Amino acid sequence: MLCSRKSVRVCSIWAVLAGAGFLVGCGDDSSSNQPGGNANVSGNWHAVTTSSLGPTSFDLDFFIVQNGGSLASSTVFFGGTPCADNGTLTGSVDRQAVDLTITESGGPDTITINASTNSVTMTGTYNISGSCDGGDHGTFSANFVPDVESSQWSGSTASSNGTLTFTASLTEDSQGRLSGSMVFSGSPCFSQMTVSGKQAGSVVQLSDSQGLFAASGTTSNNALTVSGLYSVISGPCQEDGTFTMSRP
Repeated sequence: MLCSRKSVRVCSIWAVLAGAGFLVGCGDDSSSNQPGGNANVSGNWHAVTTSSLGPTSFDLDFFIVQNGGSLASSTVFFGGTPCADNGTLTGSVDRQAVDLTITESGGPDTITINASTNSVTMTGTYNISGSCDGGDHGTFSANFVPDVESSQWSGSTASSNGTLTFTASLTEDSQGRLSGSMVFSGSPCFSQMTVSGKQAGSVVQLSDSQGLFAASGTTSNNALTVSGLYSVISGPCQEDGTFTMSRP
């Protein structure tokens, strides 16, 4: 398996899954490090925390924008905690050491994370200060998630009104923003849509330019499938349902 510069971290993931170590057949991992020797942690990450105080955990999904040793994310999605749905992230990377600060929307809590990385995984500890989960602490583990950019998506929707099939072409920029198109078959209300949205970790959100359609789903670990919920917001085809899509 030969790897382009863009896909070398994806090759690393497959090598790990195969139990064969990093970068099998991928050549030199020149894209895994930034100038100055800092690890490359730009892109999508899905993280799981495990509390040291009890059998609780919550998930974090975010897209890191890296500028040298500085890290930022404008959107962090939370799962499994009543304290917040989303937040923002700032941080730094110094070679393999990563320090992150996540501020929950509305300001109830701040999460600080100290971890180490090989550009494909992060492992470390977290501590929470604030009025909701303040005092909680435990372990932190994150995995890099490939982007969903592809012109070969195909899928289907299901609702009480029946099923539809569609194809999609998506591009993703260096901020995790998505743009592209979706082409539906079998709908009496729409055929082709221009869509935009974002990916943050394993979370993918899309909506069309006319405010008719909105979808939110999660990717598989290798980002070859996305599944979740969608809504047709207005018009005679107004409905809620589920969708799934995949690519080669």
